[in-house]
Amino acid sequence: MKKVLISCLTHDAHNYIHALKQAGVNPILSSEIEDESLYDGLLLPGGGDIAPILYHRKNRGSNNISVTEDIIQLLLFHRFLEQGKPILGICKGMQLINVALGGSLMQDLPTGTLHAFDEADRYHSTKALSESRIHSLYGSDFITNSAHHQAINKLGDNLIITQYAKDGVAEAIEHTTLPVIGVQWHPERMLAPNQPYGYANGLTLFSYFTGLL
Repeated sequence: MKKVLISCLTHDAHNYIHALKQAGVNPILSSEIEDESLYDGLLLPGGGDIAPILYHRKNRGSNNISVTEDIIQLLLFHRFLEQGKPILGICKGMQLINVALGGSLMQDLPTGTLHAFDEADRYHSTKALSESRIHSLYGSDFITNSAHHQAINKLGDNLIITQYAKDGVAEAIEHTTLPVIGVQWHPERMLAPNQPYGYANGLTLFSYFTGLL
């Protein structure tokens, strides 16, 4: 069975483990710098904010920072990238992909009430770029959940934004040549087979990711 490394120090990862098992792979949770040769893919999960110093900015609203986690995840990202192995980033994980490739973040969204967690996930409509991977999975218009207060600002090298919220916030990014995809939303919390019409089913994305391994 294929093995996917989940790199996480600070947050509960049981939803990611459950999602990957449903998608037919063996998830391995670790807080260490692992040997990438032992794994078929990397999942970078949600979490706190990335230390702004890592994208050459002062702190202007970032919180719940773990510099140790950030550094471990950045090192693993580059090791898996160099090997051409599939990488999936979710929420903070998407932002980390962007930072790792030279991008930056908006540290506190002015439209935060559309996106920020408020006792539960928020939900909003999104649009996907035609001919993108995310479009091939969900079509042009679909609803996703939301639980974040930061977003992509400067886009990293060799990335394209392939899904947007109605206020222009990036909801998915894809690498132009390598099997790397990030989503700002939380597919691991949208796994129910009876999702309402128009809502993304997160298992579709996890199955796509595991199919790349």
